[in-house]
Amino acid sequence: MALKNLFKSKRNIAYIVLLAVIIIACTWAFISASMITKIFKTKIEEQTFKNKEANIENLLVTETKDGEKLWEMFAETGRYSDNDSIVFLEGIIGNFYEDKKVKASFKADRGTYHSEKKEIILYSNVVLVYNDGTNIMTDRISYLGKGQDIVAQGSVRIEKPKEAIIYGGKAILKGDFSDFHIEGRTQTKFYM
Repeated sequence: MALKNLFKSKRNIAYIVLLAVIIIACTWAFISASMITKIFKTKIEEQTFKNKEANIENLLVTETKDGEKLWEMFAETGRYSDNDSIVFLEGIIGNFYEDKKVKASFKADRGTYHSEKKEIILYSNVVLVYNDGTNIMTDRISYLGKGQDIVAQGSVRIEKPKEAIIYGGKAILKGDFSDFHIEGRTQTKFYM
């Protein structure tokens, strides 16, 4: 009987409708706030694990494929940022391998290694020495991966022992370290 009396007055019906609207609005607000908080928390967690940086001393970076070492390089210092996936290196020495043997060795004052692209760029007093004694001195060398040509740029000097010294602005070195060619203006001095 009390329930029937409650719905008889228009005023009571308005209060019930108002109460129902308030309950629905509060429920909707609570659910929305919960979803927004969850999204915000997820973004914060993602940001927490991104943009990490590390400064490292005595760093050794190696790339292997199918259990075979392709190259390795040691750097006195390095700085890594996962924001751009690049390691900035200083005081670098290293080796390129083929059939488990050193094919060439290198050194440079500075360089970078892009961990996603597997790209090495060496610059500042770069020296690359093949196992036959051929040596290349240049301002910059770019190595884009096994089988790819190596590009030497800027004041390139290539010495083939007891044969010649070649100067140029750019050299393309075969990825298997078997040959090279110079592009642009060159100067060659032959041993007699």
